[in-house]
Amino acid sequence: AYGARGVAHVNIPQDVIGGAVSAPTPSVATLRPRPEVAPSPGDVEEAARLIAEVRTVAVLCGTGCRGSEAELIALSDRLCAPLLHTFRAQDMLPYDDPHWIGGVGLIGGQPGVDAVKGADLLLMLGTDYPYSEWLPQDGNVVQVDERATVLGRRAATRLGIVGSVKPTLRALLERLAGRSDTTFFDKVSADRRRWNAMLDAKADPARSAGKIHPQAIARAVSDRAAADAVFVTDTGLATLWAANWTRPSGRQRFVGSFNNQSVGTGMGLANGVQALDRSRQVILHVGDGGFLMLLGEFMTAVGHGLPVKVVVYDNGAWGLVKLEMEEIGNPIAPGADFRNPDFAALARASGAQGFTVRHPDEIATTVDAFLAADGPAILHAYIAADELPVLPHIDWDMAAKYGLAKVRELFAKAPAAT
Repeated sequence: AYGARGVAHVNIPQDVIGGAVSAPTPSVATLRPRPEVAPSPGDVEEAARLIAEVRTVAVLCGTGCRGSEAELIALSDRLCAPLLHTFRAQDMLPYDDPHWIGGVGLIGGQPGVDAVKGADLLLMLGTDYPYSEWLPQDGNVVQVDERATVLGRRAATRLGIVGSVKPTLRALLERLAGRSDTTFFDKVSADRRRWNAMLDAKADPARSAGKIHPQAIARAVSDRAAADAVFVTDTGLATLWAANWTRPSGRQRFVGSFNNQSVGTGMGLANGVQALDRSRQVILHVGDGGFLMLLGEFMTAVGHGLPVKVVVYDNGAWGLVKLEMEEIGNPIAPGADFRNPDFAALARASGAQGFTVRHPDEIATTVDAFLAADGPAILHAYIAADELPVLPHIDWDMAAKYGLAKVRELFAKAPAAT
């Protein structure tokens, strides 16, 4: 875990864990914060040369940029370059920071995607962003990362630099001339304002009478959360609602598995974060299916008095699985829909507090009461089952396959001829 900065499994046999040691364990003293990796001066010079050759630059920031926020802003100002982010890095700067344009891919938005496509050069800093279809295919990429193994792995790269982001940016800023042409940055910023207006409209509780849209729940929770809250996301459609409609303050954090095929991990992650700091507000965004998969973890929160706040998005289905079926032209298979228990009643039966919201008019007051509750609590939100995520771009092939799936579903529901 220390060396690879990832999850590690330590298996300790019973006879070992019950034993005693007669001397201190010196290896523990070696687990200090890891030092930064200085880049090669020649690589920095080459990066500065490549940047000087192009007119427009976009910067994709990953979680490896943490601690380098001041340098990122200085780089953005120096090059008139928009700062884009991965989901893991979304919380590094306040949502409304003018340099912080947004994410890329499905957990992101059109401004970030268009900025990547429109820039002459993309700087990938501290990220191994895995969705290559959203990255440049022409090789106009300069990538900086401490991990040599990730350089050039996701997209063709003109230059890969082994180094920590902070010292690399500091060295690079010494070699970069300032720019005054803000045309590209202004266009991306205008795109962002239009995109934000659309997101606001999607989150308006009044846009559908008698129906709760999941975006309204995510935005209401974001607007009322503590300024230093920790948002935990499970995997699935709930990830999209939370990521795209939360407005991080700059002091808040996002925690998740950040991997596909990891549905059901959210409650355990939330418990772990809350156990580290019981005074900090921890809010879990999870779908009904993901919550049911490891429901016992909520009993762990109750048993240990961990005041985790659980937002359950109930669409009565494996929502993301449905989308994945339809995007390849297949009708929804049996088993994608299911009947849920009353999660608020379940919370109360477990010794916690439970809240239910079924109508848009109830969102504000219910979310206020939910977040103010003592101890662990569940907010059971009955959301529209047919709500689709906002895609940065929809191509004709995707639209055709989705339409084909809908036609097949109609035929499957039609009564058999007699």
